[in-house]
Amino acid sequence: MSSDAVTLASRSIGPIRLAPGVRPAQVALFIAVVICGSSVVAFLPLMQAYVFTEMLGVPKAEQGRLAGNLVTTQQLAVLLFIGLAGSFADRIGRRNLLAFAFAGYAGCLFAYPLAGSVAPLFALQFLFGALSTGHITGSATMIADYPDNASRGKFVAANLLLQAALAATLVGWIGARLPGWLVAGGAAPDVAGRWAFWAVATAILLAAIAVRAWLEDPPRAGATSHASAGLRSFVRNLGRVVAHGRRNPRFGLVMTMGFVIRADYFVMLSFVSLWVVNAAADRGISAVVALQTAGLLTVTLKVATAFAQALFGFVADRVPRPALLVASLLATGLALCATALVEDVFGPAMFAVVALIGVAESSLIVCGQALLGEEAPPELRGSAMGIFYFTGTLGVVVTSAVSGLLFDRMGYAAPFVLIGALNLGFAAAGAWMLRGGAMARRAPPDEA
Repeated sequence: MSSDAVTLASRSIGPIRLAPGVRPAQVALFIAVVICGSSVVAFLPLMQAYVFTEMLGVPKAEQGRLAGNLVTTQQLAVLLFIGLAGSFADRIGRRNLLAFAFAGYAGCLFAYPLAGSVAPLFALQFLFGALSTGHITGSATMIADYPDNASRGKFVAANLLLQAALAATLVGWIGARLPGWLVAGGAAPDVAGRWAFWAVATAILLAAIAVRAWLEDPPRAGATSHASAGLRSFVRNLGRVVAHGRRNPRFGLVMTMGFVIRADYFVMLSFVSLWVVNAAADRGISAVVALQTAGLLTVTLKVATAFAQALFGFVADRVPRPALLVASLLATGLALCATALVEDVFGPAMFAVVALIGVAESSLIVCGQALLGEEAPPELRGSAMGIFYFTGTLGVVVTSAVSGLLFDRMGYAAPFVLIGALNLGFAAAGAWMLRGGAMARRAPPDEA
């Protein structure tokens, strides 16, 4: 056997078969650093209600609109830069893009608690959103690059499972309690919040160093040009991706569904903590104590997600993925709408509904990523991921501002019901697209 054949030999991690040339050690390092990045993305919105209440003194009646506007600002940055980031992922390599994003996250987290008013938060949210495009496209394309197609669902599920389980500990258990521990040690609430932000910033900076020093791009997924990434490349690849979507309705389906898939995630991140802190204020409970309940809800969501992803990774490799995607949209819509039935956010009903949302979203995310990775041409995966997230970010921008207004004027559950209704609408549209049978499952190349 030649040296090239040995280099590109296929390896496995348990039941998951990797693409030729991918080493298990690199996969392990990738998962570790991406868990750090995902934890930061969850930590920032978890802490926002604490920042509003304990550090800036924002009136409770204005917090829903402020949270929605901040999310809108962040997602506008994503909307502007996600397509270019996808092109850069194909041109300069996933590793370089990921390391740059993580280093930028650290800077934002160091600066966030130093804001003396609301205005700097908007600038930081915009910058954080722009940086997140490198994190999104860099990590998502690597997840698509690493596995063999026959194991794609299991690999996506394993990544999401580990991220959910460990992020539940890092964010929902440790991060949410950092301010309380520091206050118990004698720190003022604003000082405690500042040190909590800086501790997380230090961790993500170390992750950026690890990415740049030791992580490798997957074989054939590294930099292909030192200067051609940019607007021209993005426009050219956009045309190629759109043309592929017209030829391949399965690919077109998942790209269309991106509009609502990411909105689910951001409404959970942005409004669960705000709901808990505001409901606590109604009862005279401090934000420090309320943040612990918000953390427990995050743990509940992540644990439910972890268990469900272990199941749906196998399911997505065995059933028609387009049909599973539509069924998942339906289940997620119903679960989100069930928040309207919750009367006490501190009671067991809220924890049950959050767990149900975690299970339904697990199926949606695993199936969506597996189908996108399967149907996107390998040479365009970065660009396809960028356009997919562009579509999803458009959905977040449209819904986040509306959600903030609904939160303040119609009730704490209103944003969840809005996104649930959108999921139900897209499920109906997807079912109509599937009705003609044009998207019946095709055998992957190694099954043909």
